[in-house]
Amino acid sequence: MSVLQNLEPKKVFAFFEEIAQIPHGSGNTAQIAAYCMRFAEERGLRALHDAGGNVIIYAPGTAGYENSEPIILQGHMDMVCEKTPDCTKNMETDGLTLATDGNYVWAEGTTLGGDDGIALAYIFALLDSDDIPHPPLECVITRDEETGMFGAELFEAEHVRGRKILNIDSEEEGILTVSCAGGVTVMGEIPMEAAAAEGFAYLVTVGEMTGGHSGADIHHGRQNGIRVLGQLLGAIAAKMPFRAAQPMGGGKANVIPKGAQALVVTQKDSLEALKQITADFAAAFAAAHGATDAHAVFAVAPVSLPAEVLTEEATARLLGFLADAPTGVIRMHPHMEGMVQTSLNLGVMQWAADKLSVQFLIRSNVVEEKQWLMEETEAYIRRFGGTPAHDAGYPAWEYREDSTLRDLMVQVFEEQYGRKPQVSAIHAGLECGLFAEKIKNADIVSIGPDIADIHTPDERLDVASAARVWEYIKEILRRSR
Repeated sequence: MSVLQNLEPKKVFAFFEEIAQIPHGSGNTAQIAAYCMRFAEERGLRALHDAGGNVIIYAPGTAGYENSEPIILQGHMDMVCEKTPDCTKNMETDGLTLATDGNYVWAEGTTLGGDDGIALAYIFALLDSDDIPHPPLECVITRDEETGMFGAELFEAEHVRGRKILNIDSEEEGILTVSCAGGVTVMGEIPMEAAAAEGFAYLVTVGEMTGGHSGADIHHGRQNGIRVLGQLLGAIAAKMPFRAAQPMGGGKANVIPKGAQALVVTQKDSLEALKQITADFAAAFAAAHGATDAHAVFAVAPVSLPAEVLTEEATARLLGFLADAPTGVIRMHPHMEGMVQTSLNLGVMQWAADKLSVQFLIRSNVVEEKQWLMEETEAYIRRFGGTPAHDAGYPAWEYREDSTLRDLMVQVFEEQYGRKPQVSAIHAGLECGLFAEKIKNADIVSIGPDIADIHTPDERLDVASAARVWEYIKEILRRSR
């Protein structure tokens, strides 16, 4: 028996329920891709698999729209698979157990996959209907978005003619996303010579910072645990000589570090003095940053002397690097109030084999600024004798001054909702950036219904919101003659 059969729009939720019964976690998309191809075949629609493992389904324009410009509808076929500790479901092989109270839809014990199952449900409901006016549709369903946008990265643009792209992969109704950040990770290895240790060793720890996502949270003023450790070590160096050992902090380049630590080795017993310096630093930190990092912890504890410690020169190089290491907001967006345009995050610091390894994640909604900041960061690493490198990164989706699709969507929204939508950018990566790079002059807007707590077992899809967005999409298509 269908769990969602009484929800409106019926066809959308019927397809959503079908999709939920097919395992489709990232890296496990063969079954859902086959479903998409079978759906098209059963309805006599042309469809193909491209080299990236994406599925593209084509539908001709309805009567009166046959010669209209095609519109690309785009979403991704994979979902994030997470479950509660007591859930016994095997998400590699089992479908989801859906539930609803009429207001929300969720999955018992697991993620729901509303991101991005709702996009597929909308697309299938449109393609399965014969009473919805629309121009020619090119429905691009990408694979493995959640783990690296791998399908979009390999998408073959020659398979589509459309230049207007409606991406259905946002989770907040009433927000039209029109730009996203590109990103690149800069790695560095800085020589840090070591010598035999002697004296007294203490573990200096910075912890329990608020942290957060290096894109979505970078502008909230939350302190970077690695930088704060550098500041504390600088305060110690101003009071007493020491040599450092085993500096480390952070775990992922895309996460603002919550903490960091290092060993401080002195020639005489300095525990009490170190405790006082640390207490004074903690008090000053609380006064300056208590609003953003109220639970920050600073500690000093005696530990066994390590076999090796950084030389005086290497210690000075470490302190110099941490004192001015770039991290945080670089530039705000000139057109969107409160929106970050360019930033970077010092996310990882490790020491091993006489070298300090670091990782910075750079984000920018402007291609040239991403390149500039990458070069500046690499130059900073070289200043301390280091060797920089960077990954391939992913492209930005730049704000488009003239957008006929955005203008139409704003107009329709105001008529249907009686208020203006929020036209916004996101300081994180979206597949739209890759499509903007591959499709010349692409005009792209991203939307979606309200979905709370995505990527967690608490994920909830708002039923009324899903219905409103369905009507919104239909009207956009109706006016796209």
